[in-house]
Amino acid sequence: MAVYSAFLRFFSRCAIALFLLVSCRGETVPDTASKKSGDQLTGATQSPSEKSGDRLMLAGRYREAAELYELALGEQISSPELQRKLAEAYAKNDKLPASISAYEQAIQLQPDFAKARTELAIIFTRLDRYDDAFAMLEKAVQDQPEYAWAHLVLGLLHFREGRYEEAVKAYEGAIAAEPDYAEAWFNMGEVHLKKNDYAAAEQAYRRAVQADASSARFRNGLGRSYYLRRDYPAAAAEFARAVELDSLFARAHFNLGNALLRLGNKEDGRRELAIYKDLDEQENRIESMKNTLLVHPDRFKIYHDIAVIHGQRGEYELAKNRYLQAIERAPSFAPSHHNLGNIYLRQKNMAAAVREFQQALVADSTYALSHLALGNAHMMRREIDLAIGRFELALRYDPDSAVIRRNLVLAKKIRAESRPER
Repeated sequence: MAVYSAFLRFFSRCAIALFLLVSCRGETVPDTASKKSGDQLTGATQSPSEKSGDRLMLAGRYREAAELYELALGEQISSPELQRKLAEAYAKNDKLPASISAYEQAIQLQPDFAKARTELAIIFTRLDRYDDAFAMLEKAVQDQPEYAWAHLVLGLLHFREGRYEEAVKAYEGAIAAEPDYAEAWFNMGEVHLKKNDYAAAEQAYRRAVQADASSARFRNGLGRSYYLRRDYPAAAAEFARAVELDSLFARAHFNLGNALLRLGNKEDGRRELAIYKDLDEQENRIESMKNTLLVHPDRFKIYHDIAVIHGQRGEYELAKNRYLQAIERAPSFAPSHHNLGNIYLRQKNMAAAVREFQQALVADSTYALSHLALGNAHMMRREIDLAIGRFELALRYDPDSAVIRRNLVLAKKIRAESRPER
């Protein structure tokens, strides 16, 4: 069936065009810091509710995870780890007051719970409660001096306040607990670079790269040191490695562009600066919307719009989690269901994709894009008559769509080809 084969090739090339994303118009301390050492795990056997909550957390379904952790706490009310998990679920779902309360309960149950104190300190930084964050971290490193992550976050806060010697001591504490702690070495390099000690900075950055060669940030840091001491070829090489490792790293594109300009490569330098401008605008929009969520955590359109940007950047897991948060707050918003279906489709989870397209139509039966998407799904399954029915519905609600009209024509040709000649 030549026409059907042509459709499949067309579908593979144009999946993004056929499954359109719909935009909704209408911290100083990163929470990705390494947690390599000192994580405290309870020895108690996990209940089915807790295990299910853990799976939901990995799937980005934070509200449902929190509900299951609450259920598990009914059986293990004195478990500090369960309280911490509940707090983390609230935090990831931008329910910060509830998160703080759960962290405080975990710490009350186990006062030397360094992991809970460190995570709570990060919540405090999101709310600009830096004195509370310092107090939490200082108690954490006092109680658990081997807990590297607490030292690291404490160092980041000292660095933010310009207390560089205190930051160095904190990073040294992290490295003493975990000698190959790449994040600690990197941030040690940041302090030395701030003090214009390029030799010490480069030594620290190299230790970070040695511990984790996959990090674009570490390469970018080393390149900045080379750049500041005017070794532009070495700087450009490191910035290029950073961009290769993470093509969405805006600052690395900026730095590479400037290094290339210094080397006389104006065309490539300007191209990198143009890429930086676009990426930086995206990152600023995301940060602005995230700041709005601190005040208005239930505005579903903000979660949706953040997800759209992540999807455009190819950050599909981040996009998926934000769509889930939008749907939790507005289950009848068709575009979020439709776009989440696109994410599942990219992840080759056709069943989940179809489910979301159907949910979009439950929310809005006139939503042409989801009729189109279901029609394409039927085509992939060789359900030609069902596909034609969907394309016709889609065309009814969007009669000007060239994509829908083209797919309907192709589907009818495939059906005509498949009928035996009389």
